[in-house]
Amino acid sequence: MEKEFKGKIWKFGDDIDTDTIIPGKRGTIPTIEEMKKYAFELLKPEFGSTVQPGDILVAGSNFGCGSSREQAATVLSGNGVRCIIAKSFARIFFRNAFNSGIILITCDGIQDACEGGDIVTVRVGESVSVNGKTFPIGQIPENLLAIVEHGGLIEDTKMRMAQGLSHDWNPELDDAARRKNGYTLVEKILKKNAGVDHVVPGDIVITHPDMFMIHDIYTPYLKDTLEKMGAKKIDDPDKVTIIFDHCMPTAVAHNDYVHYDAGIDIAEKFGIEKLHIGEGICHTIMHEKRYAKPGEIATATDSHTTTYGGAGCFCSGIGTAEMAAALITGELWFKVPDAIKIVLNGHLQNGLMSKDVILKILGDIKADGGQYKSLEFTGPAAHEMSMNERFTVANMALEAGAKCGLFEADEKTAEYYEMPLSEIDWIRIDNDAKYEKVLVYNLDELEPQLSCPQGVDNVHPISEIIGTKMDEVYIGSCTNGSIEDMKAAADILRGKHVPEDLRVVVVPATNYVFEESIRLGYIEDFIKAGCVISHPCCGLCCGMPYGLMYDDERILLTANRNFIGRQGTKKTLSYLSSPKVAAATALTGYVTDPRTLG
Repeated sequence: MEKEFKGKIWKFGDDIDTDTIIPGKRGTIPTIEEMKKYAFELLKPEFGSTVQPGDILVAGSNFGCGSSREQAATVLSGNGVRCIIAKSFARIFFRNAFNSGIILITCDGIQDACEGGDIVTVRVGESVSVNGKTFPIGQIPENLLAIVEHGGLIEDTKMRMAQGLSHDWNPELDDAARRKNGYTLVEKILKKNAGVDHVVPGDIVITHPDMFMIHDIYTPYLKDTLEKMGAKKIDDPDKVTIIFDHCMPTAVAHNDYVHYDAGIDIAEKFGIEKLHIGEGICHTIMHEKRYAKPGEIATATDSHTTTYGGAGCFCSGIGTAEMAAALITGELWFKVPDAIKIVLNGHLQNGLMSKDVILKILGDIKADGGQYKSLEFTGPAAHEMSMNERFTVANMALEAGAKCGLFEADEKTAEYYEMPLSEIDWIRIDNDAKYEKVLVYNLDELEPQLSCPQGVDNVHPISEIIGTKMDEVYIGSCTNGSIEDMKAAADILRGKHVPEDLRVVVVPATNYVFEESIRLGYIEDFIKAGCVISHPCCGLCCGMPYGLMYDDERILLTANRNFIGRQGTKKTLSYLSSPKVAAATALTGYVTDPRTLG
């Protein structure tokens, strides 16, 4: 591989998220060749038509944050981008970019020495130079350079298949070994699966995940990648589930049915029987069906795979090329992350929910405060949380850039999964474990929190936002679409009616939640209050139908992201809150504190 090269710079700032690189509404375009012209459509609309092969991006911190969508990397490689230099990268994008054949370089300093159009010289593993200034850079792991040299993960996997796949795997640690003290939760789970007695942050471990999940957004790309790799079979079809939730019901006449057909084709060709069509949101189904279990490793083609960490399951999102390779080989490498311990003391007060807790934390540590870290939750309030409340917190750990968000396993975990506590009580925080830092929160003092436009970490207490007029309220998503969330909202809306000029949309997360909400009367409460009820799906959270917004309209939703353009146009103003705040706001049409309701 050429270790020295030059390229023209395209310059970007901090926190360039995947929705900015390729807007979510373009995410169902079946081919990268067609999709690539929309790269940076909202930020630099000229990019897709003027970028040249060999061009280099220079950006600030946290480049590639947000969704796990691999298209954010492949539209760049498809446009010929050779290298990206940034202060830091979001961890899923980092993997996806190398898997797409793009070299990523971490460098802090070049950003102030260059402008767009300048020429930068890259010496891989040594330095980058621009305008007479040179900046040292670190080494790149040989396994990643090999993927780039082979032209990306597809060709790299084809070579491995041609050489014959090795299945010389270490057995998982026995009970005594997994109970060894002195390790963070993420270290315990990774070393158990990898069959190694000791790990420290930075170690690379080869794991064999217990479960893989693919949802419909990525099925055409996964099918295409498996075909390009020449896959005739996958390692273990019983470890795989395909869930149709983003494009269900179909919304775009051509694009959506392509995703549907591709998912069916993959299931039939490779013997995948765990198929869920229109049953609800993938992440909720994953724990509802007990596919992602405590102490195991699960991975999926979606960034909010971190959800299952609420049950002490190591779970992290990957791209479609890496998913294809992992399905074939049965293995996946991970770098052991550092960990941050978060101690939750006190008790959640009336009107507060676990969503307020994670929003408060995100506002404090910001969008990159957990970059490639394990956020590990403990303390009295953590154990008081129900399983659904824990899943909410773990779900949004991703918004701080975290590799995973993990809760300790306890009696509630064992009851939810109908398993003996003695099998999982090793998933606990050791007093002598080495944490990067410890954050302590007293929930007795917490007030409801809102994430304000346009970024999840732009968090303010409700006292600063109260009275803000809304055009729509949306209650649902994998973050807050559980039966407990439905109850929290219905208890506030029961017997009342929303304003005539306010749109209120309610989307139960799964068919199970929908059925239970009907049985318990919550759906009747919503209908009588003037809400619109949708079939369980991802819906507006990912920019699909059911309430899309227009310029300058404001929406309050219980989802996990409010990136520019995600819920409508780039001028839509999106706020995030708990279901209780959302329901209280639905009664008045402006941001309302649920604690003030009679």
